[in-house]
Amino acid sequence: MRQTVVGVFDRYAAAQHAAELLQDRGIEPDCIHVTSNDESGSAQSSRTQDVDDDRGLLERVRDFFAGVSDDEDVDTYSEAVRRGGAVVKVDVDEEPQMEIACSILEQAGAVDIDEQASQWGELGGATGMAGSSGTSGLTGVTGTSEPTRQRGARSTEGEEVIPVVREEIAVGKRAVQAGKVRVYAHMVEEPVRESVTLREEHAHIERRPVDREATAADLDAAQERTIEVTETEERPVIEKTARVVEEVTIGKEVRHREETIEDTLRHTQVEVQNADASGTSGSRAYDDYADDFRTDFTTRYEAQGGRYEDYEPAYRFGHSLRGDRRYAGRSWTEVEGEAQRDWSTRYPDSPWQRFKDAVRHAWERVTD
Repeated sequence: MRQTVVGVFDRYAAAQHAAELLQDRGIEPDCIHVTSNDESGSAQSSRTQDVDDDRGLLERVRDFFAGVSDDEDVDTYSEAVRRGGAVVKVDVDEEPQMEIACSILEQAGAVDIDEQASQWGELGGATGMAGSSGTSGLTGVTGTSEPTRQRGARSTEGEEVIPVVREEIAVGKRAVQAGKVRVYAHMVEEPVRESVTLREEHAHIERRPVDREATAADLDAAQERTIEVTETEERPVIEKTARVVEEVTIGKEVRHREETIEDTLRHTQVEVQNADASGTSGSRAYDDYADDFRTDFTTRYEAQGGRYEDYEPAYRFGHSLRGDRRYAGRSWTEVEGEAQRDWSTRYPDSPWQRFKDAVRHAWERVTD
């Protein structure tokens, strides 16, 4: 089912930047829509615009959100745009894309529209806005126009609920131009030189002195007559023929390569600590031990090429064990097996043998 994610920004430039980030993560440009008071982002925050302008803006925003948001939300978005802000609307078909869009809009600086609406109310209300809209800075909207609002901790009568959120990564790919190859074919002239042997025939006349008695043959030969000798010579003849000596084939060779993508994913970690009768926690907070844990990391793992960000969850996990009733009053030897099972459930991709020393250090440091 097609879903829509909406982000509200203080400035048009920030909204445009968010749209560029969305395209970089593989979301089609046709699915990304940006609206503001004017496309240059120069909308004024004053309230000197006349009523007709406000009504026109409200109608434009209603058209922008046609079929995906209720009137109350549209009024709020209209007020945000009227005050100089901009709204980014992203249409997605898959759940992973919706999570990516939410994450990118949040990172790009989408504002908390609840807080904004509250401030507007304190300043004397807003034209075209019916009270507080109840939407958040990022609002996921289903294709049935029923808004799915993202909240922090929610409460019901008699209980408090903390949602545990885990980010997931979806790696896509898109084709980009990496270069061009042009092949030109044209004729060029190249001088050549060849040697050839030519034959010539020339008449050769020789007079030789002779002293002998003339014979009848000599007398016959002495009669009047004409003898012609034809002289010949060879001249070079040039004949050119064209032959194909090579073929140049133009095509594309497809190669595949693997590239490792590195990113950081966040997730909610809930720490449970026992409290004494006065309501004070029985052990100090994690931040009180942060310097000690970083020193332990530097001593044990930094020389091996590890990163503190990889080992910090282990220190937090060991610290949290102190507040778990199951491990109260027990030694490390007694709790290690259960701690390993809890760790493998929570961090299935992180081997216990690699991180158990960090967990144990945090456990012993807190219990001490």
